[in-house]
Amino acid sequence: MTKIIPRELIKHLEWIPGQENPQEPVIDSRPQSIRQKEVSIDDILKGKTFFSDKKDVNDKSIGLAVALKESLEYVGSNGYLGTMPELIAAKLKADNHHDFWQRWYSVHTEENIGIDKKGRFYNPNEPVLVLVNGGGILTPERIFKAYENGLVDNSARYEQREFDDLLEGKLPDGTAIELYPFDDIKKGISDLPHRFGVVMPYSTAQNTNSGYHQKKAFMENPLVIARAGGIENLEAYYERAKHSNGNLGCYHPFDGRNASVPQGRVLFLNNYLDLNGNNDLDNSGRFVGVSPRSGGKGTGGSA
Repeated sequence: MTKIIPRELIKHLEWIPGQENPQEPVIDSRPQSIRQKEVSIDDILKGKTFFSDKKDVNDKSIGLAVALKESLEYVGSNGYLGTMPELIAAKLKADNHHDFWQRWYSVHTEENIGIDKKGRFYNPNEPVLVLVNGGGILTPERIFKAYENGLVDNSARYEQREFDDLLEGKLPDGTAIELYPFDDIKKGISDLPHRFGVVMPYSTAQNTNSGYHQKKAFMENPLVIARAGGIENLEAYYERAKHSNGNLGCYHPFDGRNASVPQGRVLFLNNYLDLNGNNDLDNSGRFVGVSPRSGGKGTGGSA
């Protein structure tokens, strides 16, 4: 799946009949991080892998933050890391011997929970889950800070301000993202950008089964749909990834967890094929990055 550049971003290059010369190009002054990135699934398949299982002096795992930091430094401002929807799409194009089918991967997708005090999407003071693709609150620096301050429920503890800003589409690095209510994602949105968010009532996420699913339950699971960015690739992924008994997993840690303390963690796409949000933040990490400097061709390890 190759993303097509929206016409409105290049229409200034079109020549209008009757003009003596083509129009002067209009410079897009928006920061690169909030422009829609061109994402090539073929480039993700050739992307560079960054793995770390490093531990600190107290023998606590910090590999996730280390791998994320190294991968982001590699791709720079014009590259990107694979998100959950993108790695699902990439696995569908990969053969069974590709590393995406042989190893687990952490993805550049995070799930955050907290209280929507203003009712921006649903009711005031309602707990919500905010899933962010392409980079959100959990930068490497923020994860290291979470390690230093102590995790809550094995997740990064946020300040209320951080979660409030996220619900406004404001990220700590000063950029903005589009947030979509879950119902819109379920209905289907064409040409979603690389970086976007999905908001659903926390109770909806909590009430989904964390574990194995047969096809109908998997296809209709709201958390599965949100994590995949819609239903476009779900059936094909289920048929390709299901276990021999027809089961496919979607895991979460939300049962009985109180969202009054805003918090978040990174998602994983397991080598045994499941969509996993149940891994602790103090974990090993393995991200895949695409850098325009290398044309998407990776040389990274496959640890």
